[in-house]
Amino acid sequence: MTAAPVQLLTFAFGPDAVFEGQMLGAVERLESGGALRIVQVIFVRRDATDGTLSAFAHRGGTAGGIAGPALEFRLDEDERRRSTERALAGVAGTGVRELGDELAPGAAVAAVFVEHRWRADLAEATKRTGGIAVSSDFVDAEALARELSG
Repeated sequence: MTAAPVQLLTFAFGPDAVFEGQMLGAVERLESGGALRIVQVIFVRRDATDGTLSAFAHRGGTAGGIAGPALEFRLDEDERRRSTERALAGVAGTGVRELGDELAPGAAVAAVFVEHRWRADLAEATKRTGGIAVSSDFVDAEALARELSG
C-alpha cells in the first residue's frame, strides 16, 4: 500500500487576530469528505498583556475529534493551562516551546499536519492499472485562470 503524504500548513497571526472558531471550522471541513485527514494541530500564542504562553497540541483521528478539545482550550482558562502543560510535556514540546519563544506579545502561530489520503488511493489505483505518477505539483490557481482566460 502506498503511504499517504503529509503536508504541514502553518499560519501566523498578529496581535489583532480574533479567534472565534473560523479556523476550527475550516479544519473540520478539511476532513469531512474523507480525502484528507488531520494528523495533528498545534496552536501557540503569547498573551499580549502578560506574555504568558498558551499552547494546544492535539492529534487527529481520535473519537472526540479536535473540535471539542479546541473549544475547551479557547473558552476555559483552566483547560487552556492544562492543555499548555500537556503540549509542552508532549512529543512536540520542544518545538512548541521554541515557537513560543519566538512569538511577540499577542502573536500566535498554528500548524496543521494534513494527510492526503486521496493521493495514496490514486497512486494505488494507478499502480494496479500499470501506470506511474509523472508529476504532482501545486499550481497557482489565479495564474492558471489568467492563462486559460487569456
